[in-house]
Amino acid sequence: MKVGLGRLSPDIDLLLETGDEKVGIEVKYLSSKPLRPYEGIGEALALLLQSLDKAYLLHVFDSSIRDAERVAETAARLVRLTPLGYMVMMGRSEPTIRVEAKPNPLKKVDP
Repeated sequence: MKVGLGRLSPDIDLLLETGDEKVGIEVKYLSSKPLRPYEGIGEALALLLQSLDKAYLLHVFDSSIRDAERVAETAARLVRLTPLGYMVMMGRSEPTIRVEAKPNPLKKVDP
């Protein structure tokens, strides 16, 4: 995959490369109501079409959101139905992984 040479669709908000593994992260900032726990799941799933090894959805909650924990738990339950991983940031905290990503089921594995 070549990043920066042309437009990738869907775009990858963050691309991490560790060794031979490429991980894409879809970032969604949630700051106002209505809060949608499913926000970004479709875009994160679409990242798997780009032959990434894994993909995550990262919800960044504004510190003013009072029911962020409830929304994050609902989102984690939804993400567990997919191969995605799920991360959460509350305000300016460090991101925490709530659900570990599974290997991309669409990626061809060389025998």
